[in-house]
Amino acid sequence: MKTVRPARLAVILVAVPVCFLLFIYMFFPTKRIDVALAQALSRQGLTLTPAVHKTVLPGLAWDNLLLSSEQGPLLSCQRLQVRMLLLPLLTGKAIISGGATIGTGRLDVAYALNGKAALELSADGIAVADIPFFKSVLGAKAAGNLWSKGTLQRGAKGLSGDLKLEIQQLEFSGVKLGAFPLPDAANLKTQGMIRISEGKARLESFTLEGDGVFMRLSGDIPTGSNAGVTPLNMKLEIMPKPDFLEKQKLVFMLLAKFMTSPGVYTVPIRGTLLAPQIL
Repeated sequence: MKTVRPARLAVILVAVPVCFLLFIYMFFPTKRIDVALAQALSRQGLTLTPAVHKTVLPGLAWDNLLLSSEQGPLLSCQRLQVRMLLLPLLTGKAIISGGATIGTGRLDVAYALNGKAALELSADGIAVADIPFFKSVLGAKAAGNLWSKGTLQRGAKGLSGDLKLEIQQLEFSGVKLGAFPLPDAANLKTQGMIRISEGKARLESFTLEGDGVFMRLSGDIPTGSNAGVTPLNMKLEIMPKPDFLEKQKLVFMLLAKFMTSPGVYTVPIRGTLLAPQIL
């Protein structure tokens, strides 16, 4: 009996909070979530469709999700699902898991509400062509496959860590930032890292290397609830070889004011994520 009673007590201690969470989940109206999201996104000129719905396992999901701005669609995915993981609750950890299917690729995120380990992210096989942001905001035709992986830790001054980025066989054409075009490029080898320190994110160096050209993008990345309308502070360095420059002479003539040394163009990127400009 002495061993049975503690076991029963443990089961009760686990079952009560789980049942309480399930009860809240069953009767919590999803309309409130839609309203809260709509209000937060509207401040940045964004909309999210369709409405959220509950899943069989405790969680929320959007089918054929579309995030849009005034320029048009920015992000789409066949399914986005968010749920609280129940097993970690047994050890006192509250973890929210999110997963999205984007074309033939996948994005997975786990965010812990408590503890030192804050976030784990992985993305693989996401086709750049399946991300409408490049067309609607940059006016570009783009291709390649996105891969990313990273972790964040929670500290006294905020989150810190890094996210590695790679786009395999990247190519793009027709990119225009404000009044200035960028040169078309193909078969680019890319790699980079976003470093987060004290809650602030910075693209340390995202390199793009291909036949006849080397480019490097770096700068601060807006984060938080107003990321879409926060001013950008980035720069793109372009180092073309003579043949590449000759083939796109007109583009480099327009960028001539940004030549900082022979064969090196340092282009400042301002505006916002939703309306980047070369100034």
